[in-house]
Amino acid sequence: MRHHLNIIASCLLFACGGPLPQKDAVDSGGSNTSDDVIAFGGLQILPATFEFGSVALGSEMTDTLIIDNDSADAITISTAFIEGTGFSLGSDLVLPMELSSGTIATGSVTFAPPSLGPYSGKLSIGIAGEVGYAELQLKGSGVEEGTGTDSGTSPTAGTITPFPESLDFGPIAIAETSWRALQLTNTGAGDLLISRLTSSNTYVFQIEADFSVPIVIRPGQTQTVQVGFSPFEIQSYNAVLDIDADTADGGILIPLSGEGSDSDCTVCAPMLAVSSASGGSDTLSMSPPSGMGCTANGAVVLSNAGDMPLTVSSLILNNDIISACGEFWLSWAGPLTLEPGANTTVGVDYIATSPCMESSYPESDQNILHILSSDPATSDWPVALSASALYCGG
Repeated sequence: MRHHLNIIASCLLFACGGPLPQKDAVDSGGSNTSDDVIAFGGLQILPATFEFGSVALGSEMTDTLIIDNDSADAITISTAFIEGTGFSLGSDLVLPMELSSGTIATGSVTFAPPSLGPYSGKLSIGIAGEVGYAELQLKGSGVEEGTGTDSGTSPTAGTITPFPESLDFGPIAIAETSWRALQLTNTGAGDLLISRLTSSNTYVFQIEADFSVPIVIRPGQTQTVQVGFSPFEIQSYNAVLDIDADTADGGILIPLSGEGSDSDCTVCAPMLAVSSASGGSDTLSMSPPSGMGCTANGAVVLSNAGDMPLTVSSLILNNDIISACGEFWLSWAGPLTLEPGANTTVGVDYIATSPCMESSYPESDQNILHILSSDPATSDWPVALSASALYCGG
């Protein structure tokens, strides 16, 4: 079976992830379809249409239903029923159900065609106190065995790509807790549902309390979870972080390791230090050599000033939407881990097409370089970019 999340919603810059999109208008009790999400009775229900495609006779296809309460109140889902041959609602959604504010419920819808040909149906969901139903469309087609599209996984399924692939905390003093950042990126073509994170040794390796599941990660987006290590004896520890997700293999396993010691570390954490070619830690100004030309080259040096390994997981460069005469470009080696005292250089270039002057706009996050790392004090380090190419093409 495949579990398919097909969420289509637009995101503002740095606003993706977390709760599903808010409704575009005040809910009047009726069903309001926007893209692939239905807003009804204070809930976001998706997908609005289940497209099962071609399924071979004797086989079945299962997709995931997501119901998100993004309102401020608890809402009771009173009933759900399907009309249409070949479609069925899974038993994993037990109704009636009270869904508290900010939480997500999931269920499953299955298509098993009884004969050849196209099929259509409707899933109706009732909310206590609301008139009518949220109506989701169901579509599929029965085909000869061996000609269906069911390969066991959704062609638009999400894929988890972790960074780093394992967490080694190294030596940590007894009775102290060290936190490391684990980034989970959806590198698949469809949306990804993470339903559970479990440590095989919850006494020593903990998951941050504020990271709540289930959570949906959209294609290309990243969610960060902090994992803690708290040794209570002088010994080596090994465990596994089990991440359950709506993928073909059911999720991934992240190896965890660390060592309890009588460490006399002073910082006992990674610490990002930043210096730019123009001398600032949070600014980089560039201009062509001798002021002439259209290309300016700069650099930002990232160093680990702490006494624990530092993970630099991502760099995000946001050019402005104001200037059309030039653009900043980024060059770096990709995600990496810096040992204490180590450093790496990030190249930043500015290329103009005509005489141009660029400034940063921190309030709107334009011409800003974001450095994302495992530094517990500053996990997102912004660097403001500016450039001057006044004698370009002259």
